[in-house]
Amino acid sequence: MQTESTTRKIAILAVDGENFEVDGHYQGADRKARCYSITKVSDRSIRVENVAQFPTHQSIRDQLMN
Repeated sequence: MQTESTTRKIAILAVDGENFEVDGHYQGADRKARCYSITKVSDRSIRVENVAQFPTHQSIRDQLMN
């Protein structure tokens, strides 16, 4: 039996003058996301995929530095 996977936009975070969308990835009827993806809004580039915890402003800054 296969369960349906769903992606939902959870938040838009403004970090150092840039906006980032946070998408949650859900399995079936789960209420808590399995993982998160962070996308830079200005160029629609995916910055980080499969983050285990909801990203903080500081964790996004750390990703931008790398």
